[in-house]
Amino acid sequence: MSKELELAKYYFDLSNTSDFTAIATLFDEKSTFCTRNLDYFIGVKNIMSMQKAHHGSYQKLHWEVTTVEEVKSGVIRFEFDFSGLNKANELIQFSGIEYVVIRDGIIRHIDIRSA
Repeated sequence: MSKELELAKYYFDLSNTSDFTAIATLFDEKSTFCTRNLDYFIGVKNIMSMQKAHHGSYQKLHWEVTTVEEVKSGVIRFEFDFSGLNKANELIQFSGIEYVVIRDGIIRHIDIRSA
């Protein structure tokens, strides 16, 4: 297993525990993140603000990875099922595809798409 694939899996593990301190170490000021709603964030501070707001809108949340593969060197493709209980006690579920691009031990870009 490549270091990039291990790091991408680690990112998903951290996301499931909402470990923002550790997640922040995986990005830098040049990292970018595009959500499935096509919102675009540049830099670790903006990415972490978005993630904290997203996680904070749920009482609990979980990403279940159904498929993972390194489609080319440093480009990891995940298929996932998301489930979360929002603040109104409504169950939110969706499936998606997430591309994680890693270079030099840093997540350079994340792109999330609806499945």
